[in-house]
Formats: sequence, structure tokens, C-alpha cells
Amino acid sequence: MKNFKKRAWSLVFVFALLMGLVVPSVSANSVEPIQYLALGDSLAAGMTPEKGISSGYADLAAEYLKEQGLLVAYSKEFAIPGYTTQNVLADLTVNAEVREAVKQANLITISAGANDLLKITKADPENNILILDPDTAKMTLQTLATNYMTILQTIKELNPNAAVYIMGYYFPFPYLSDEQKPQLIELTKTLNQTIQLATAQGATFVPVYDTFGDDTKKYLPNPENIHPNEEGYKLMSNALIETMAKAKITANDLPKGHWAEKELSLLLANKALQLDEKGNIYPERAITRAEVAATLYNSIPMTKSIPANPGYKDVPETHPAYMAIAKLTEAGVFTKSESFNPNAPLTRAQLAKVIVTAFQLKSDGPVPAYKDITASYWGTPYINAITKNKIMLGYTNGKFGVNDSTTRAQFAVVLARVQANTANK
Repeated sequence: MKNFKKRAWSLVFVFALLMGLVVPSVSANSVEPIQYLALGDSLAAGMTPEKGISSGYADLAAEYLKEQGLLVAYSKEFAIPGYTTQNVLADLTVNAEVREAVKQANLITISAGANDLLKITKADPENNILILDPDTAKMTLQTLATNYMTILQTIKELNPNAAVYIMGYYFPFPYLSDEQKPQLIELTKTLNQTIQLATAQGATFVPVYDTFGDDTKKYLPNPENIHPNEEGYKLMSNALIETMAKAKITANDLPKGHWAEKELSLLLANKALQLDEKGNIYPERAITRAEVAATLYNSIPMTKSIPANPGYKDVPETHPAYMAIAKLTEAGVFTKSESFNPNAPLTRAQLAKVIVTAFQLKSDGPVPAYKDITASYWGTPYINAITKNKIMLGYTNGKFGVNDSTTRAQFAVVLARVQANTANK
């Protein structure tokens, strides 16, 4: 535990960045005492690889806050092994004790969602795989997203001032068949993405996947149990405290109330877009093809395997966006050619193609006809699909604006729309 105490978090830094816990217009010494409530599944409860209950991520985070003189109350009483998002929602709806605990807390963490998927899987020990129907998994993720949105709405109704943090998940199946691992890795990433999108407007997502990595055996020592050891729980606790201690990233040139403020801020928070050295994001600047590739690569679940060099003469392996461009070309999102033109603006027609291909959007039935496209135009199928799915729409003059550049703000909104669309299907 001494190593845990040595984490060099500045106390004032943590004070200033615990959203909703610092009393406005008061000095840092006048911080509202933290009353911490941990809800959710066995990870919140602290289940060990030996199926006992010990110090989980919530306990370690609570201990740290107590050491700093911030914590006055902590409870994981309502964190129950095996809990799904539906169980958490049911407790918040009908359990008077849970509802009262939420009203009293000003810091709430939730880890829920993994059991939603685990309950629809079946182990096949002979082949060392999990049997999971993709259609059932898709419906389960949809229900999970709906549950989370209702969970956060319920918490807001009970306690609008509580700061809520939603825990992400690590890869829990390092001992299963190597042939199935890529599929299960993608499923875990999709689970995290679904949770993050569903909770974006009401809570702060705590990413833990990259900290653990794809090979989690070091932190999951029991091949027959998916729970982490103390070192793994420390990683989760560290991730929680880091997230709590990070300032909300804001751009100097993004005024409050900007029509794309929410979407651009989300991309900044997820590190899908970066500020420049001046702290600007340039919402009205045309986004380049390389920037689109990098943002998509950081926004959608993709394996981290090394792709074949796509052979673009203007994208050497030293290019900052090389991996993103190569992976997306390998996936068919970008079409191979002699040059990629990484610094060229992405047109609206090209954006339609990229988004439709990356997210596999379908188009059924008639769609509006635009004055600047024809049936034979290469981009027509993509423009039709993206219009049908209401991700992009044409102008009031009846044109789609096929050759118009896409601004960074427009791209952020389109990406947010398609991610929400995908999560809700």
C-alpha cells in the first residue's frame, strides 16, 4: 500500500478538478467533504481471483481520498457480484436504501455492463472458447446503453449535484483460444465504447483498457476467473483518480454555446482531436484527410495489429498518421491509390464515403435527390446512405455540396451522430 501512497497527485490539483465537489468562489481549503458511493458489480465489490471479497478499485480510491483528508463517508454496500445494468437500475428505482445513499453522496462510481454480456455467453471448455450469438450481443448492448442512460437520469433526479464516474473494462479473457481472442478483444472495446457513448452527457467515463493492454494475464492470475489481483485493482483505482484529477479540456477558440461545442469537447476529452500549442481547435478550419484518419482510428474499435504498408508515396511510415491511414486503408475505409494527399481537405462527398464505409451504414428505400449528384456519380451510394441515416443532410438550395470542404466542427458533429446511431441500433 506504500506504493499506492506515493502517487504524486497534487492535493490542490485534485481539489480543483473534482467536478462538482469544490464549492464555487471559495478557497481550496474549503472543499466540500467527499461522500463516496460505489455501485455496480463484482469489480466495485472487490472480488478477488480466488472468489473472495477484498479491496477493489473503489476501496483503494477511497483510501487515497481519505489519506488526503478529503473523504468523510464511503460505502460499497450496494455493489453486488453478478450485477448487470438492469440490476443497478432496479436498485435505483425501487430500493429505498440505495436511493437515499445516492441522495447523500456527492461522488458516485459505477461499474456495470460486463455481466450483461457474460449472461448471454456459454463456455465451451473442450475448445477453450466462449459461444456468443452476435445478434444477441448487439441487442444486449442496445439494452445496456438504454439502461445506462436511464441510470444517469435517475441519479440526476435524485441528486443533480453528484459527480458520477463510469468505469470502463479491461480484457477479461486472456486464457481463451488465441483464435477467438481478436473477436473477444473487439467485443470488449465495443462494450467500452457503448458505455462511453451512452454516459457521455451525464457522467465521466474512466478508461482502463489501455492500461491493462490486450494481454492481461499478469493481472488475472487465475485462468478460471476473470477478476484482477491487487495490482490490477490498483490500475483501475489509478485510472479513476487520474480521470478525476484531469482538467476538463477546453479550447480557447470554442465559445460557450457554439453549435458544435458538445461534440468537439467530447473528441478533445477522448483525445481524438488535439489542441495546438495556442490551445485552439479551429472549429471552422477544414479538416484534413490525415486528421480524419487519426480521429477515426482513435474513435472506433480496431485491432492494434501491424497493417501492411498501403504504399502511398506521400505517407511514409514516419508520418504521424501513418498507422491510422494504413489501418483504415486495410479496412477499406480509404481507397488505395498512388497518393493519399494527407494535408488535403476532406470534401463532403469523401466524408460520406468514409463514414458509411467505416460504420457500415445501409440505405433502404428512397432518399432525397440532390442537384449536384447523378446516378452515375461515384459518391451517390454513400451520400444516399448517409442521408437516409440522417447523419448528413443537404443544403437548403437542394445541393449536397459534394466538393465543399468539411470543417472540424462539421466532422465532430457527423462523428457524434453516427456513433449515437450505431449505439442505438
